[in-house]
Amino acid sequence: MPTMRTSGNLLANIAADLADNNAGLISAADVRSNMEDTVASISIIVASGDTDTNFAFINDVRAKKTGSSGGTFIAESGIVFPNAPANSSERQVQPFLGVGNLQHNSLGGLNDGDPHTQYVSISGHRQMLGNLKMGSNWIGASGYSNDGVQFSYHPTGTTISTSGTFKFADNSTIKSGRGVAKAWISFDSNGGSTPIVKAAYNITALDDLGVGKFRLTIASGVVADNFLAIGSSNATSTSGNIEDFDVNTVGVVSRSGVDPYKSVTFCVRNDAGSYVDAKINELLIFSNGPGVTTGTF
Repeated sequence: MPTMRTSGNLLANIAADLADNNAGLISAADVRSNMEDTVASISIIVASGDTDTNFAFINDVRAKKTGSSGGTFIAESGIVFPNAPANSSERQVQPFLGVGNLQHNSLGGLNDGDPHTQYVSISGHRQMLGNLKMGSNWIGASGYSNDGVQFSYHPTGTTISTSGTFKFADNSTIKSGRGVAKAWISFDSNGGSTPIVKAAYNITALDDLGVGKFRLTIASGVVADNFLAIGSSNATSTSGNIEDFDVNTVGVVSRSGVDPYKSVTFCVRNDAGSYVDAKINELLIFSNGPGVTTGTF
């Protein structure tokens, strides 16, 4: 009956029983007995701690499937990875669930540092490192489609659309951009010299047509064919005191041209009927803009 032995016992028995045959003392039984013990001991030698240091596997180990069964490594007590970057001596006893079955909230280190640099942090402590491209999607309240704020590309610049009303911290609201001035200017007639523009928006040119008479050109694409223009002037060459104004009429009458040369005239006439170059001249222009609807009157 063969006996399971350790590798050390096997080597000792082989050395004792299979000595040099000079004396003719080796029998067939000696050879057979040691061979049987070797066969019986292979599994315990492979499974013993001897393979950890003295007889470790130095090549890859492959369990090949034969037919429809077999070829499976079964680790009932667990697996140890000595080269693991952490806990190299700890035995793993739970199986890998597979990529599709890993539970995100069960992962370690979810709240340590900033592990998801590809996302915008909800805490706001990390700035965006690149552009956030939204396409033409809507950003809105949860559960609602095509509602909120939308960014869409336009050759002259990205358009920001809203399906509702802009509301600010002081509870003021803007429901439409139709009430916003499309263009304005403040200028000094400068007593017959070149007029001085003090502030302007969407005005591309100021032409001096004579004493108290000017033409203002509006930027392209700003106003519709019909627009509202309101002008005022102090009708005097000084502006140091609150009384520095003369009774006057500002005529904003002639509209002419097409984009990009739509213009309006600005004329200042005092109460005596004379046109004057004034120190303070201001113009506001309101319009729906090209393609903007006004509703039903």
